Amino acid sequence: MTSEQEAIDRAVTAVISAVRVGDVAGLYESVMPPDGLRTPPDEVANWFGLLLIHMALAAADACALERGCSREDVARWITDVLGPPPTPALIRGADPARIDHVTATGAAADHARYVGYSVDLMMIGLAAPGVDVDKRMVDAHQAATNDKTTRINVIALLGSLAATAPSRRG
Repeated sequence: MTSEQEAIDRAVTAVISAVRVGDVAGLYESVMPPDGLRTPPDEVANWFGLLLIHMALAAADACALERGCSREDVARWITDVLGPPPTPALIRGADPARIDHVTATGAAADHARYVGYSVDLMMIGLAAPGVDVDKRMVDAHQAATNDKTTRINVIALLGSLAATAPSRRG
């Protein structure tokens, strides 16, 4: 196993552990490239791209779905694991003095987008043998790799899903 593969494997395990215990600081620390801030920008993009794929594969391994299942099956499994998506009213209800309706609506839409990216990324590990990667998978990977906020949220979501695997429970 290469040192890069070992680093990715450690990061996947660390993300899952941090998400499981709700350690936000640990989550941010676990996604950092091995050389931290000294990592050149092109290597940072490569690191996050690989980490996203490995997180998606870990989440795909955690689900009981068969290879070749539909996107709808994956979306339904995610809803079963995470519960129904947050509504703007639920988000606003958490702190009505600070969260207005527009912010809550945006947060609910963002969450739906992150779940959609997670479905598309998990399909990489759940595609039937011989099926090519489709455009949605590539687009989801690009969107999650290129935006910091999207990236951390999708990684955290995939970590939550991967944490459901009995072999990954601590």
